[in-house]
Amino acid sequence: MDVNPLMAVINIDACVHSRKPVSWRYLDMHIVNCCQLDCKHCYLVKGNDVMPFGMFRDICEGFLAVRHPLKDVDIILGGGDALLHPEFGRIVKFLRERRLPVRMSSNGILIPGFMDFFNETDSIQISIDGDEETHDFIRGRGVYRKAVRALRLLNDAGVPHSITFTACRENIHCIDSVLDLCRETGVSHFNISKLQPDNVTSLTPISFDEWKRLKMHARTEAPDITIPAVCRETGCIGGVLGLSVLPDGTYWDCALSQYVVGKYPSPIRDLLYWEHINAGTTRDPFETCLRGEACGRCS
Repeated sequence: MDVNPLMAVINIDACVHSRKPVSWRYLDMHIVNCCQLDCKHCYLVKGNDVMPFGMFRDICEGFLAVRHPLKDVDIILGGGDALLHPEFGRIVKFLRERRLPVRMSSNGILIPGFMDFFNETDSIQISIDGDEETHDFIRGRGVYRKAVRALRLLNDAGVPHSITFTACRENIHCIDSVLDLCRETGVSHFNISKLQPDNVTSLTPISFDEWKRLKMHARTEAPDITIPAVCRETGCIGGVLGLSVLPDGTYWDCALSQYVVGKYPSPIRDLLYWEHINAGTTRDPFETCLRGEACGRCS
């Protein structure tokens, strides 16, 4: 059987939940837009919107039914804080019934009360943006210790977990501290993302080259920790391997570029970039989330 070129050219982790080269497609489901925090780099407009379970079910089932060259599927739960969804347990049950793992990003605050929902097939990503002082500066006082507690609980329970770090001028000095935390809490997968230069934020972006050097430093200092290449380096997968969905049913090609491609109940199949899927190619990241940044047009 022929191997779709996407299997060979994409070695990324769209939301940093896999520990192997990507061979799957995904839905990035923002099931709420509410959160306990007011992080300085958050790209989502906060509110009190909750995706109805029926909408969640319909969108997921529609995506699962799409005939795509990549057969494996991840449904990624996020927000806001996905654990604030009033029917989180029902959503987990939906995933279990379809033999899908729970893939989720979290600030870690509510993890202790939800440990019974997770098992060894899942992957929970916790956001850490520096040492305690820096993390709390970006995310709020006292939040760092709660995030670290979540990492330790997940590690003790044998639930696969990862850390994501959004690099900016204010926290790049903390990279070694976060690598130490990875080792202390059993994290073998560490994503270093880059603050978008056009985010509504009070933080200062670093350059594309600085970001690449930071990742190289981390790989050199911690060869035992997987630091994946991501779409900014390998090619944009927005609309090719998956979509992001907001609580009101708005479809983005990707949470980075935030290009609206449709809205529920439009069939997901009609919104995907089939020209790229069929050709086995990614999109140009400099035309999507980077917007020419690497060549200096945003400086």
